[in-house]
Amino acid sequence: MSFLLRCALVLLTCSLVACASNTRTMADSINPQTQNFKEPACQRSFQLAEMHDDIKLSRTIATPTLLVLSGGSLFFPLLGINMGLDALDHLDASHVSRVCGGFATPSENILEKVLLGAGFGVLKK
Repeated sequence: MSFLLRCALVLLTCSLVACASNTRTMADSINPQTQNFKEPACQRSFQLAEMHDDIKLSRTIATPTLLVLSGGSLFFPLLGINMGLDALDHLDASHVSRVCGGFATPSENILEKVLLGAGFGVLKK
């Protein structure tokens, strides 16, 4: 496969993936009418959403690119890194929910979501 064709496939793959992180989705779902919404801790927690959006966009571009360029030899390290970043995103989404008056997501549920996400991610590739 030519280099240009590989690059085109990577760009096409990147354009098909949504860039909203779990933390962004949680932050956007917080009702501004709730009692804790205006609390400083709640407002500061929204800053996590921007960081996770940037991380997700970077992962969306970097992971397929590195997989193609490495010929697949970086599959397991990239899988581990992406699972770790996904777990951090879910933990921060849970934090946003908790400090803004909602419920924290139990660790077992976060682990399940990360493992399922990794499994589906492997199937998509």
